[in-house]
Amino acid sequence: MFLKQLSLISFWRSIRADKTVLLSTVCLVVLGLIAQASVAHGSFLQKQLLFALLGIPVFCLGYTLPSSSLKKLCWYLYWFSIILLLWVMIKGTTALGAQRWITIGSFSLQPSEPAKIASIIALALWFQNNRPKNLIDVIRSGCLIVLLPFSLIFLQPDLGTALVLVVIFFSMVFWAGASLSQVLILTSPLFLLISSALGERLFTLATFQLRNHEINIDCSAIGILVITLIVTFLAINYKVWKSKFRSIMLIFYTFLCLLIAMVGRPIAWGLLEPYQQKRLTIFMNPEADPLGAGYNIIQSLMAVGSGGLWGQGYKQGRLTQGQFVPEQHTDFIFSSIAEEWGFAGSAIVVILFALICVRLFFLIKNLEDSFERLVVAGVLAFLTFHTCVNIGMNIGLMPITGVPLPLISYGGTSLWITLLSIGITQRIYKDNSQTPMFNR
Repeated sequence: MFLKQLSLISFWRSIRADKTVLLSTVCLVVLGLIAQASVAHGSFLQKQLLFALLGIPVFCLGYTLPSSSLKKLCWYLYWFSIILLLWVMIKGTTALGAQRWITIGSFSLQPSEPAKIASIIALALWFQNNRPKNLIDVIRSGCLIVLLPFSLIFLQPDLGTALVLVVIFFSMVFWAGASLSQVLILTSPLFLLISSALGERLFTLATFQLRNHEINIDCSAIGILVITLIVTFLAINYKVWKSKFRSIMLIFYTFLCLLIAMVGRPIAWGLLEPYQQKRLTIFMNPEADPLGAGYNIIQSLMAVGSGGLWGQGYKQGRLTQGQFVPEQHTDFIFSSIAEEWGFAGSAIVVILFALICVRLFFLIKNLEDSFERLVVAGVLAFLTFHTCVNIGMNIGLMPITGVPLPLISYGGTSLWITLLSIGITQRIYKDNSQTPMFNR
């Protein structure tokens, strides 16, 4: 017995990987299986266990791929993911109003998931050879690599995964060398579209009809505040008072921001169907439609709140066992964990995710090769976004976008791509663990 324990310890020490990331990943997968055994009366546990077992060779595949192999496979993976996205648009399976899956026998593949890692590798290789020096370089890289998969995923429609690609792109652009100002200029339209939709209207300039929707050309106080903060930052950063050209450009940019906030936002909003509009805004006041669009959030909040400090007990959650929480095996599994495991159990889940993200961040800081650094940055971006958005929508801080909780939510494709991505980062860790940078 002692010899077996000694051999296991020796084996653990011999593994050349970030053991904090490795152990946290294993713990999250196990916690996910335990949670699946409780939600929906365990009806999804058997399949999720199979997905987890198949995930072991998937992780090992990522761990066996050195950076040189990733570069050789890069464009094959990228275009294969595009073919899958086109296939799902033509012959995909429709569920819950979205056409996102390819059904092969009893198995369903979600092509938007492999598109994430394929886009990460493609962007990393592109930025290694084409370091962004100005806004034109940043825009060109986005149009050439991210625009196509983003558009195909957005049309499914799958807004959550499409936004993941946006977050991945801007995160990698920043690590590739783009300045904070350049990133801010390009992301400001999104901030303005969101902020100008919040708060009370300061004024309304005009009203017209678009697709049977009444469109108001107006602006909110929050929108004006965001514009002011962005313009002030750019003015100070670029010292516009020292150049007439920069001053003119800033004035033009300010006018463009006002145009986006006052005209772009209401038009974009008017193009959405009423149910889409309600889904994006109901989280701010779910009681406005408690039996409709607000039902999911209300039940999730009740489950989280009823958990208290230590929870109701495993398989003892009233809302979870009564299946009052919708989609409790996927989108809202965190609320089920919070109800049955309480704040203590939820905190453990959050800490494990935080450990993975923090360790990946320090890995990025220690890497000298730009391709490897960017790959890890892309993986970190998508893990952080998925975790924050999923937990945020479970506690009523973000709209429901259908983003799963990595390693825990039910689903084979999501689990495998996450494990593959982490496996790739651990191979990068292994290849650099003997360098002086890691031994300081």
